[in-house]
Amino acid sequence: MRNSRKTSDIGAFLALVVALVLLNIIASFQFFRLDLTSEKRFTLNEATKKLLDEVEDVMFFKIYLAGDYPPAFQKLQLETKQMLDEFRAYNPKIQYKFINPSESEDRNIRKEVYEQLEGKGLYPIEVNTDEGDMRSQLRIFPGALVGYLDFPEVPVQLLIPQIATAPEAQINSSIQNMEYTLASSIRRLTKKVKPRIALIRGQGELEPQYLSDLAATLSQHYYVSNFNLREFVKDSITGEVSLEAQMRRLSTYDAAIIAKPTQPFTDLDFVLLDQFVMNGGKTLWFIDAVNANMDSLSQASSFLAVPQLEELNLRNLLFKYGVRINSNMVKDLVAAGVNDRRSINRWVYFPMVMPTIKHPITKDLNAIKLEFPSTIDTVLSPGITKTPLLRSSPYARTVNTPHIVSLAALYAQPNDQEYQSSFLPMGWLLEGSFNSFYENRIVPRDMNGRKIPIKEKGAPTKMLVVADGDLVKNQLNVINPNLPRNAPLPLGYDQFTNTQFGNRDFVLNTVDYMLDDMGLISIRSRELKMRLLDEKRVRAEKNKWKMLNTALPIGLVLVFGLIYVSLRKRKYNKQVTAS
Repeated sequence: MRNSRKTSDIGAFLALVVALVLLNIIASFQFFRLDLTSEKRFTLNEATKKLLDEVEDVMFFKIYLAGDYPPAFQKLQLETKQMLDEFRAYNPKIQYKFINPSESEDRNIRKEVYEQLEGKGLYPIEVNTDEGDMRSQLRIFPGALVGYLDFPEVPVQLLIPQIATAPEAQINSSIQNMEYTLASSIRRLTKKVKPRIALIRGQGELEPQYLSDLAATLSQHYYVSNFNLREFVKDSITGEVSLEAQMRRLSTYDAAIIAKPTQPFTDLDFVLLDQFVMNGGKTLWFIDAVNANMDSLSQASSFLAVPQLEELNLRNLLFKYGVRINSNMVKDLVAAGVNDRRSINRWVYFPMVMPTIKHPITKDLNAIKLEFPSTIDTVLSPGITKTPLLRSSPYARTVNTPHIVSLAALYAQPNDQEYQSSFLPMGWLLEGSFNSFYENRIVPRDMNGRKIPIKEKGAPTKMLVVADGDLVKNQLNVINPNLPRNAPLPLGYDQFTNTQFGNRDFVLNTVDYMLDDMGLISIRSRELKMRLLDEKRVRAEKNKWKMLNTALPIGLVLVFGLIYVSLRKRKYNKQVTAS
């Protein structure tokens, strides 16, 4: 009896060993992982998996988050490690290392390391820490450098800054966007064919130095070049200079950016841009409907803001596509500041847009700074989906132009009763198949007098219209002595108030949304539930839970020990009685 039971146990053990060996063999050929979280936070997007398949050599992530950091940054460190572990599970060529940039005790060496990291595109943040009665400031580089093949290392900012947002909330937003942030860096290094973006010129758009940071940022993901609508070259096919040849040249681009034009558009300009849209080209319009510039206040205490949309001759074209830009100005109580060298004061003509629309472009974005923007209405355009990406706060108003902009408004207390308008739209995303501007219109002839072939119904495409040309304009350095004078500064950075706004990320997200053929931007719309502790309750009940966590395990061990001893006594008492 005993031998048969022993044989049965050995057989069961051997069967278990064989099953485990077979399971490991099967697992070596077939990869799978189980995600038991309710929101599937450890399940990678299909676009990310496809991107990981394109990594053919070792891609090395150097993450500068090692060290004794506050708990919130330790959480960011842990989530970064877990996400990279997920990447590595799908492709072992993903490697990483955590580095402490403040590891050296030598101040000069630390300074040199900091300067090297800043030179490569990683920027620090200063965090106050409390150690007993001592309060100190800690410099943290919440970012990474990614190396692949012979490409220059790509900087990745892991922390998404957000104005007027608690640090914990910023870190939670950064964690939610971790997959997109890291996957974007992989796409940047592995993408073999880059979409082409044209910076349209010929109508008095922003000078290159004011678009320098935008062009440099987009160039990391796309091929960016200027395209002058007025400069015609001989066609490589026909050898002629013609409008059709110009249309073919423009059609080689996937997107076009029109940044703050100041000169009128002609009929030939309309033909080129209209047919670009009809052929599926994406367009981003940044238009000043009102001529207003802060530089005017350096010469006088006030200036007259005048409408200029009619001079640009754009109203009818944009109306056909589904929007109408108004020749007014938005004033908002939630506004960016202006530095008068004594203090920073709110300037109601600079609305600070806090994105509230749940859309992949604006999700978790920092505040976006606008300068003298106008409102935009929508008009009937069948088949076009319209999304208001940029809206004012609930405390805004409009003023008609001409309008006197006075420096006195910087110091005057606004009358809250005048700011009763809510969520005034200043930027619209349009999606769908547009009808041509020349539908049921006389088509102009080209410079040779020939009729231009027109496509009246367009292919599906996307268009962004923003009633502010300065959204894409970077400042030139006049303050920082460590940079050359007039060197381009990061887009969205205001050197006079030392504030970084989300303008650059807004434009980059929009272009990604329009040109992303892998669907990577969809990751940004995924919501991960952050299960945060109630800080007030933690402070009130921390002693109770400390005592409970200390005493309960000891108590359970004692209880189980007593039960075990009692059961053994009862068992052996029965055996003694039976014998």
